[in-house]
Amino acid sequence: MSWWIAGLIAGVATFLVDYVMWGKVFTKGLDAFAVMPAPGQPMNMGPMLMKSALLCLLFGLFLAFVYARFMGSLWVMGGGPLAGMEFATVLWLPICFQTVGGGVWYTKARPLYNATCWAWLARMLAAGLVVGLLIK
Repeated sequence: MSWWIAGLIAGVATFLVDYVMWGKVFTKGLDAFAVMPAPGQPMNMGPMLMKSALLCLLFGLFLAFVYARFMGSLWVMGGGPLAGMEFATVLWLPICFQTVGGGVWYTKARPLYNATCWAWLARMLAAGLVVGLLIK
């Protein structure tokens, strides 16, 4: 399959994982970091969901493009889901180090940093799995 089609499909998977992680998993303790509307005003989720969807599609395209270029350099030879997850995990490591390191200095924001770290791992693994399955 072409890398850009696989990237768009990976972007959709990333959006679904992102929605579940931030909408269902990380709900307790992160209210202090959200900007809530004025009392009595409804929260308009449409623009936020569209921005998230667009960013997830761009991320999926980027991951598929780079994976297609570096597929031959991975430890897992021949591609496949395990190769995609290996590639995604290697890309996730700097994000993990940054978020964990930032939590050392900004202790009040440590729950947000930890949630971001694990949400990125879930995103990366979902996109890597899809890209690894679709690009041969």
